[in-house]
Amino acid sequence: MYCFTSKCKNKDALAIWKVIQNGLSKDVTIKSIKERLPYAVNYINADEISFSATTRNAGEPEIIQFEDFQHVIADLKKLDAFNTSIAKECFTGTKIYKKRSPFFALLLSSGVIETINN
Repeated sequence: MYCFTSKCKNKDALAIWKVIQNGLSKDVTIKSIKERLPYAVNYINADEISFSATTRNAGEPEIIQFEDFQHVIADLKKLDAFNTSIAKECFTGTKIYKKRSPFFALLLSSGVIETINN
């Protein structure tokens, strides 16, 4: 299970996006939440995050757009604790529904969320 860190608990999506921008640089590799799969962060700008993994999408870059990010963060903020399964509804209707695992990896690697014991 995960929750927002104390530094991000009261931040809006734009502020959290900036935490990710400041916490991760392009051409960095982050680990999936179960640390089995490495994701390469290709770039992060004001509108999107590009990442890739050799075992996803034939290694081609995938994009998380800020618009979808903003929607998911707002819905996650309504939950005290969450994981990729519980949070599925937060991703419904977004273009990043199938990118839940890399999304969580980005949040975890940049210090936006943390693991909690339940």
